Amino acid sequence: MSDKSPAVIEECLEPELVSPGGPDTVYERPGPEERPAEKPGLLTRIKMAVAAVLALLGMGLFLSGAILTSTIIGAILGIPLMLAGALVFFLLFKLLTFGSNNAFVFRRF
Repeated sequence: MSDKSPAVIEECLEPELVSPGGPDTVYERPGPEERPAEKPGLLTRIKMAVAAVLALLGMGLFLSGAILTSTIIGAILGIPLMLAGALVFFLLFKLLTFGSNNAFVFRRF
């Protein structure tokens, strides 16, 4: 009663289809459409570094403002810090969209 063959509904790969392994194996170089990705240019790397600094600064300002708002005296300083953090995030997204023709930051799939 122990049948070792796969059931009809199970999917399986045959070894010869995955790796032929014979003398006829041909390895091709990547064509022009399969070129490896290029490294970003200097301006792109600078833009990414500035975006990272702005993101960290915005989070730091916003979180420190949120922590300070736990008291009434801290709210006097905390609310402007939160607004400054939100402004930095706004500037960050403006920087990320600068120079692009498309108004959308995220691609639609």
